[in-house]
Amino acid sequence: MAASGSAVRYYYVEETVPGTTPASPTFKPIRFNTASLTRNVAQVESAEINSLRQRPPAKQGTYSTQGEIVCELSDGSFDELLAILMQQADWTANALKVGSTVRSISILKRHTDTGEDVIYRGCRLNTLSVAADIDARVMFTFGVIGTEAVPYTVPAEATFAAATTSEPMVTSVGSISEGGNTLAIATSHNFTLNNGMAPLFTLHNRAALKVQNGIFTATGTLSAYRESGGLYAKFLNETATSISQTFSDGTNTYTFTFPNVIYTQADDAVPGPDAIVNTFTYSAGYDGTAQTTVTISRSA
Repeated sequence: MAASGSAVRYYYVEETVPGTTPASPTFKPIRFNTASLTRNVAQVESAEINSLRQRPPAKQGTYSTQGEIVCELSDGSFDELLAILMQQADWTANALKVGSTVRSISILKRHTDTGEDVIYRGCRLNTLSVAADIDARVMFTFGVIGTEAVPYTVPAEATFAAATTSEPMVTSVGSISEGGNTLAIATSHNFTLNNGMAPLFTLHNRAALKVQNGIFTATGTLSAYRESGGLYAKFLNETATSISQTFSDGTNTYTFTFPNVIYTQADDAVPGPDAIVNTFTYSAGYDGTAQTTVTISRSA
């Protein structure tokens, strides 16, 4: 019987020693829609010239584990993963700022129909892409980089926590403000938080040695109907502004606040007789007052 995607489950456990799965792991579930986490292998080709005009097969070189896990935002489902992404030991007063406490996890992929288990070790959360479009769920895409992927036998001492049952958030609930004022004309807001990580390799070892940390960046695109032209004027004048995006299920909220934003690109097209929508590309930078590039806050 062919393996079914509906039978796949993803779990994670924090590693005390990077690259080593705890002997008695307490696995926590990852609610997800799709996932592409896999072993990413370099191909080593031969360039030898011979009379046959043919070459031997390529050999596998070094590898890391890379891929994405796509999720729908829901209350309480990704709080620890967000803290890991932001490199914090935990939330402080229901808020996360950019930190430097690097945490690694093992991610377990279980095919419950075929009985196959694969463990991805030394994993770091490198990126988070957030998508908010009209008539859609709020989508989270975690970008993962790890050191190795191997078959796994789940220890008898392992335990598995239950997944949350909170409803995924939709974009018809929530709010967005720009420059401190409510932006009621927004049509789309997508942004990416990026830790700038990369795998490191050594001679005579195929698996990545470790994953190096990088410089945190935040970029995004904001689309809105054109009314007074105020947003476009900020682009033309390179005026610093701020963006605060709140997602909600009607009770619980998550807010992403970028206190120091510059619009770096903008379109000024008139595609037809209908309402004009401008799309702005922005870069968020460090803000000395907030002491962060972005703050993620949650309702208590």
